[in-house]
Amino acid sequence: MWTFVSPRLIVYGDDALTFLEGEKASRVLIVADESILKLGFVDMVKNSLRAEKIEVFSEVEPEPSIDTALKCAKLARELQPQLIVAVGGGSVMDVAKAARILMELDIDPIAITPFTDLFELGYTKKAKLIAIPTTSGTGADVTWTSVLTDKVEHRKLTPANKEVVPDVTILDYRLVATMPKKLIAGSGLDALTHAVEGILSLWRNEFSDALCEKAVEIILNNLEKSYMGDAEARAKMHIAATMAGLGFGNSQVGLAHSLGHTFGAIFKVHHGVSVGIFLPYVMQFYLKSDARERMDSLARKLGLESAEMLIDRIFDLMRRVELPTRLSELISREDFEKNLESLVMNTLNDSSLGMSPRIPDYDQTRMIYEYAFEGKRIDF
Repeated sequence: MWTFVSPRLIVYGDDALTFLEGEKASRVLIVADESILKLGFVDMVKNSLRAEKIEVFSEVEPEPSIDTALKCAKLARELQPQLIVAVGGGSVMDVAKAARILMELDIDPIAITPFTDLFELGYTKKAKLIAIPTTSGTGADVTWTSVLTDKVEHRKLTPANKEVVPDVTILDYRLVATMPKKLIAGSGLDALTHAVEGILSLWRNEFSDALCEKAVEIILNNLEKSYMGDAEARAKMHIAATMAGLGFGNSQVGLAHSLGHTFGAIFKVHHGVSVGIFLPYVMQFYLKSDARERMDSLARKLGLESAEMLIDRIFDLMRRVELPTRLSELISREDFEKNLESLVMNTLNDSSLGMSPRIPDYDQTRMIYEYAFEGKRIDF
């Protein structure tokens, strides 16, 4: 038996925040970060709510830690909100999704798995969760995972359960109208990686394929335009990110995310750049697997002749939006070699690896890192 998980409602448009005016909660917790506060987005949300008491947790950092999620949950436990509103990027979404569960259950976030019956543990879903993304990449507004960082072991953990998914996601185009170009590029590459990996995952299905394939098409046609300031393309990218989230959230990601999770945790690189920089190299690695046929099929649907041409198209797009295409553009040779063993071992222990159509062994994982550092085409 299979299931397709999604929010109950997706609201979108350049006035989508007005949906909040119909919310009747008297106690609301808004989860954000300091940059979202300064941009005035939290005030926009507050002005749309009619609650008697509104608390704001704005201590979310990039690549948020387990401790941050626990701190947010503590505030939620004190407030007992009927509604939690997450407004921000993927980090904010991940903290809010975890906190909604941890405000009710005193458990280690690692214990939140797809096989955990949260209701049996006492979870009652006291708070409704509304996600309002301010970037166009993570898809965290519609997925049932939460990515948190273990800062002691320098690795990413992914608490996951169908009850983690938000109840409503709001895509208001005004919130991405002033996104910095660097964030447009990085988050867009994140969305593209989600969509491609969703298509290639061992758990892919007809629902996820339809969403991921359309998301790839929209992103390849609109990311550069959005980067150059096209408002219509910016709105399309906002929709594509959520489409990709719905797709990969129901099929899962793979090797590019295992590599990116590890690389980002160790070197503190933006998540979208961390996973995206590995995407074309992973696709090259997959050429010698059953995934070759699916990549060829995707390429043809996009008007390209082969998987190799699709890979080249992705490399070209990365350059056009001024993103790095090899690890040596981000870190030094000394830092790379010093951390290579940890990179390899943490990648092999990453939970995303299991859905990959071709799983590398120790030596192959090491070689993928070395080739990606040098910018060499993977031929093994």
